[in-house]
This record gives sequence, C-alpha cells and structure tokens, in this order.
Amino acid sequence: MSGDDKKTIADILAVAEDPAFHRVATAKIAAVSQALREEHAELDALLPTLTSDTIDEHPQRILTAERLAEIEAEMESSTIEFRFGSIGHRAWADLLRAHPPTKKQKDADRQLDHNPETFVYEAMAASCLDPVMTVDDVRRLEESHMMDVQSWSEMWSACIRANVIDAAPNSLAARLILRQSAESARRPITTSSHGLSSSVA
Repeated sequence: MSGDDKKTIADILAVAEDPAFHRVATAKIAAVSQALREEHAELDALLPTLTSDTIDEHPQRILTAERLAEIEAEMESSTIEFRFGSIGHRAWADLLRAHPPTKKQKDADRQLDHNPETFVYEAMAASCLDPVMTVDDVRRLEESHMMDVQSWSEMWSACIRANVIDAAPNSLAARLILRQSAESARRPITTSSHGLSSSVA
C-alpha cells in the first residue's frame, strides 16, 4: 500500500460517524387479525379437497384459491417493519452497567450480564430508529396480542444484531457457484485420442 492509499484517523472517523455506515437490522412483524388467520387456515385446509374426477375444475376451487391469494396479499401488506440501529459501544456498555442482573438472576444464570426485566426494554427503546419508541411503548407493544413469542424474539434479535453480533452478510448461493466453478477449473479435461485419455487414472 502506497503512502497515498493510507487512511488518516480523520478519514476513518468521517466514515465511522457517517449515518450511511451505521449498522441497521430489521424485524418484520405481521399485524394480522385473528379472524383473517382463521379464514386462511380454513380455506387452506379446504382447497386440497376441492377436486373432481373430470377434467373440469371443481367450481369452488378457483374461487377458494383466489380468496387465499387475497388474504395472503393482505397479510403481506399489513407487515410492520421495525428498524434498529447501533447506539455505539459506549452507550451499550453504559446501558448494561445501568441494568445489572439481580443476585437471584445471577444465581440462576452466572453468564447473565443484564437484568432481562429492565435492560431489554431500555435497549429496544434506545436502538429503534423507526418507529421511535419510549420504554413504555416497548412494554405496551410486548403486552399486546399482536406480539407473540416469535415476533418478540425477532424484535430482540434485531436489536442484538444491530448492536452486538451482526456479521457481514454471506451469500450461500454465491459461495456454491464459486466453489463449483473452482472445482470445474481443477477437474482434468478428458479427450479421446487413439483410445487414450488425458486424465490420469
């Protein structure tokens, strides 16, 4: 690397402080009414039974499939996205210090580094970029019927990914393609000439 290519601390800080480079993680939560969920489950179970021995489709089959597609489109459009951003190492460490585990919690789990009854809500409120939430908002959201166990786990996971363990993304498809390409390049090419092969047995 030449001297011209070296970055100064000013260059590095300019990147570190640029919002475009801040780590963000999202959680997508479905806001679907129970009635719609039940209708989808009912029609989804009904559809395979709507068959006919003739080549003509059962009269309800296409109508049921269309209604299912409508419900799924409505479910997709009702998804709410929460965007979490890193609050920075120092702010995260300060939050942890402000919410240490109780003695009882520590006795139950010696690896625990926070009070799960307080820290989780503070961390989410501090990290959520959109929508902006207070600690009370986070608690009300958790207590709502929309927030099932999986949805709450996705929210907390996004908060953790934004602040603690977000690894660089890797494409499995790209890795497989590149691996196959490399293997093909190493594979000896066989040609037929006078009954002999160029490959070594």
